[in-house]
Amino acid sequence: MKDDLPAKGPEFDLSQKKQPQPYFGANDENKEATTEIDMSPAMFDKLITIFRSKDEDEWIGLLASSEKWYDLCDGLFARIEERVEKVDEDPAVKNRDEEELLLARLLRKLKETHARCTSYRDLLQELLEKDDDVLEGFVPSRRGEFTAEFFSYVTHKIERAHEMKDVELTANLARIASRVLGIVEQFDEASRDQQLLDTAAENFQELLKVETIQDMDAKIDELASTGKLDPALMLTAAKAYMSVKESPYVEEEVKDVMVHLYSKMRDTVGRQQPKEVRILKLVLSVDDPIEQRNMLEQAFTPGPELENVDGNEDMLWCAPESMLQTIDVILKTREQSVVKTSLGGDAERMMTPEIIERMQGLKNLIEDQFI
Repeated sequence: MKDDLPAKGPEFDLSQKKQPQPYFGANDENKEATTEIDMSPAMFDKLITIFRSKDEDEWIGLLASSEKWYDLCDGLFARIEERVEKVDEDPAVKNRDEEELLLARLLRKLKETHARCTSYRDLLQELLEKDDDVLEGFVPSRRGEFTAEFFSYVTHKIERAHEMKDVELTANLARIASRVLGIVEQFDEASRDQQLLDTAAENFQELLKVETIQDMDAKIDELASTGKLDPALMLTAAKAYMSVKESPYVEEEVKDVMVHLYSKMRDTVGRQQPKEVRILKLVLSVDDPIEQRNMLEQAFTPGPELENVDGNEDMLWCAPESMLQTIDVILKTREQSVVKTSLGGDAERMMTPEIIERMQGLKNLIEDQFI
């Protein structure tokens, strides 16, 4: 993996020891609670003191966690410029040349951090607005933007949403962060082997040369059976799918073919996942505990295993012990903050706090009633 990425996934641990202030000055014990933003020089001087007392790598967290930063930043920058210009008039400054240099550097570094945070904010918003099936093409096309600092920014946003008790936003941010990290890791792994990428491109071109949809499906099944429907090929297909889907210049007939191709490939990859993972994903998609229990009881009942029943359903079963083992592996993976692609392409989607809580509940249910 490239140096600018974490060696392991970001830890979406919501028990951070020291949370940044919701907005600067919000918890001042000498002030009554108010939603009005203090734009006074004294307030900006307080902010200057805060930033000067923090390491630069802490600034990302301060800006990401602040609800008022974009209201305050222009005034803060102007106040720093004013203090630089009037440093000779400040009787509290002993070494005026040094203070002028320090303030100028603070202004420059703060503006740089502000610009990066703005780009992270915009990128995160783009991700939240993208359809899930487009992400696998979008993320590799913007790979350079998904740095360790971007994931740090998102983690602070998750922590802030959790602190505000916004359950839906917390889950959405954690889901998209884990999903993107999984795609980045798959892309980096595939990119290490140029021969693998070249082979994937060749196989994808062969898929595009078939004359009928039936031949395309047969070719995909052939690739899957020979182990060639790998992450490199899926990433190649995802890029092509995204470019076609989002282009206003591509004919609808071509779009329809590409939609079928990509959907068939994803469905085939999904069927290659362990059956325990496939069953678990289905059970976790249900909110009702009673319905979850009924689904588990049905899944643990031995019987014939059939695929494509009525065209869109699979009949699968597994032993309770193997399901418990799968859940334990995923929970252990969560604790280690590592996204394991060996569980299948959708394993990282199970890593949101809400899903982890549901999974722990399923584990307790299986141990109590099925073991």
